[in-house]
Amino acid sequence: MNGQGHAARAVRAYAAMRRHFLRRDGLYRRDGPLRVLGAAAHLWPTARAFAAAVDLLGVRATTLGGFDAEAAVSAHLRALEAYWDDTSPLPSYASDVIGSRFGGDRYYDDNAWVGLALVQLERLRPGHGHAQRAGALFGFAVGGWDARPDVPSPGGVFWVEQTPPTRGAGVANHDRNTVSNAPNAQLGLHLADLSADDDDAGRYARAHDMYDWVNATLDAGRDAGAPATGLFFDKVRGDGTLDRTLWTYNQGSMVGANVLLARQARGDAGTEAEAGAGTEARGEAGPGSVYLARAEAIAAKALRHYAGAYERQPPAFNAILFRNLLQLCAVTSDAGLRERIRAAMSAYAEAAWASHRDGHDRFRFGRAGPTLLHQSAMVQIYALLAWDPSDYGALA
Repeated sequence: MNGQGHAARAVRAYAAMRRHFLRRDGLYRRDGPLRVLGAAAHLWPTARAFAAAVDLLGVRATTLGGFDAEAAVSAHLRALEAYWDDTSPLPSYASDVIGSRFGGDRYYDDNAWVGLALVQLERLRPGHGHAQRAGALFGFAVGGWDARPDVPSPGGVFWVEQTPPTRGAGVANHDRNTVSNAPNAQLGLHLADLSADDDDAGRYARAHDMYDWVNATLDAGRDAGAPATGLFFDKVRGDGTLDRTLWTYNQGSMVGANVLLARQARGDAGTEAEAGAGTEARGEAGPGSVYLARAEAIAAKALRHYAGAYERQPPAFNAILFRNLLQLCAVTSDAGLRERIRAAMSAYAEAAWASHRDGHDRFRFGRAGPTLLHQSAMVQIYALLAWDPSDYGALA
């Protein structure tokens, strides 16, 4: 299927998402097992719906067929403001609408997803100021670093903000996850790449700390004598034990972090054409070759490990894996790897369209009905398949 076909599917899936999940006030309604009648969606699915709109914005207008992606992004930016909590010295988005009677905890992974979508928006529409909010979110992540010296695998960013004993999920949950570190490492690296202020060196260093912590603590490749090449376990639990689950999005986030490190070491934006002419492509030890080799190794392991098994992973996790693999496509000179990435993504998208879509263009996976998280994931996947490959360097 060509780009226009994928774009048409993305627009149909997006329209179904808005019809089925949107409330009159412009927020999405809550669904899934924690559904509360009348309540707004949590930040996590809201953030992924925002990412879907930004992905549609990245489809070239001639391919998009008249869909107003600018208006879609603006609507999501307005909705996100309902979650913005600026009462703390480190402002961020809360897990629920501010002032509601539900939740309100602040999760480091959820805020990373919003930050990365804002970075992508800034790359697509430079100068609009979206990187400033993303910078605040990275500051929030840095504040979540575990400074305790007497715990297993010291360091790492917590999954949820650690709050006083009177309130919050952080009272009981002290997990440190790949998903709370690797995406925030990506966010810091993007910001260091985008800006030219005095915070760049500090952002790069703190982002690299997060990246290094995942490699030192949650890398299954280290046990196999191949350090920093994955696959990556899920988390260190609060009691110090490892959760060895291998989720797709964790692999994608570490691919993406390595791609950014390789790009910054080379000092360019990393297009396929540049990679084809670069020192790494000629087999020379260019400054980004170590990171690029790591990204390629993780990607190859992930493609082998999940082959035929993507449907056992949440669609939202798969969408994050694939967007990061496309970022690798922008810098690798391995044409075979690029082809395997695109083939795996296309096959997953085709199977979902044929087997998981109902008559209203809503997607159902497993026994649950349509959910905002599933629907937004499929919008992302079809939209990204419609991107021109020369634009993959704008992904985040």
